[in-house]
Amino acid sequence: MAQFDPGPLALGRVNSVPRGAPPHDTMRIQSQPSRILITGATGVVGGLIVPALAGTGAMLRVLTHRTAPSPDLHAAAPEAEFVPGDLERPETLGSVVLGCDVVVHAAARAGFVTLDRDRQRRVNVDGCEALLDAAAAAGVRTFVLIGYSGTVQEREDFATPVDEETPPEGEYEAEAVRMKYEAEAAVLEANGRGGMRTLVVSPGVLAAPRTETLLGGLVSLYTAGELPYRILDQVWLSVSDGRDLGGFVVAAIHRGRGGRRYFAVGESIRLGDLYERLAAITGIAPPRRRLPDLLVEELGLLAPVLPSNSYLRRLILPRELVRHLVRLAPVRNARTRSELSVESTSLEDTFTRLVNGTGKRAAGAEEAAG
Repeated sequence: MAQFDPGPLALGRVNSVPRGAPPHDTMRIQSQPSRILITGATGVVGGLIVPALAGTGAMLRVLTHRTAPSPDLHAAAPEAEFVPGDLERPETLGSVVLGCDVVVHAAARAGFVTLDRDRQRRVNVDGCEALLDAAAAAGVRTFVLIGYSGTVQEREDFATPVDEETPPEGEYEAEAVRMKYEAEAAVLEANGRGGMRTLVVSPGVLAAPRTETLLGGLVSLYTAGELPYRILDQVWLSVSDGRDLGGFVVAAIHRGRGGRRYFAVGESIRLGDLYERLAAITGIAPPRRRLPDLLVEELGLLAPVLPSNSYLRRLILPRELVRHLVRLAPVRNARTRSELSVESTSLEDTFTRLVNGTGKRAAGAEEAAG
């Protein structure tokens, strides 16, 4: 459960518009893209977006770095062009974006437990800014950053729902979330540069079978009967079904307005209510015992020193992540659904698919072990 990729993670004063006022920028795409560049396609979030991009009919270019494209990635985009590049070396990016009219930037160095924050910043913030500069210089028309709804959700008043116009407070418990915030701000501020339209599409907590995510880890423990206690019952999770994410991104490319943030999320649910949903789907009663939030936070201090494949590591969330989660407000995304003409998968369908997917994964692991 300690595995968490915020992806999945804009500066509200840059792109917020008073309620009822006309949008400050209605620039939209005028024609079908001819070539789309995607970064981060070898990661969890980018990999979920690739099939939808491949289905647009545009040529797809995939930036590769150290991770070789998987067979699944080749199967999802058999006609894709794979080109090498490095977000830490801006001089490599000019040739990568050349000839593309759309860039979808999903690459990030994720993690709440890392000893190399400097490198994380070079990739997540400096690398994003370098790619923006290269895209503007190359005449790219649309730049989409895959952000994180938590940059807006984390706030002092976490009982009141937020929406796309809610200004981020900019005070974060986790450095990883702050970096995401800074990258989103840079993208939104760049709107209009060289005629380029920039926007942010922000998923929340990702729900996708056979992927290492916070929600997937929790469901896996629950369905295996290995979750010994309830934690963080009052935390709000804004759930993004992995099947929906690509559709949100494609819709943003075609119908999104420059300088805006869009929330690629479904319903928000408290973690305590999630246990009840899982009980209804699986027939497995939720744990009776509950750990106090403060104890969950203090246990998180152990996360950096636990072996990555240990049972305790699966149970313990990093302290920074816990402190971030307990400050999340629920999300409303009516504007996103209206402007992009998209709808999200229901929570019932999302959780049922996630339960079935984790069950198959567990069964496969048992067969392999036998």
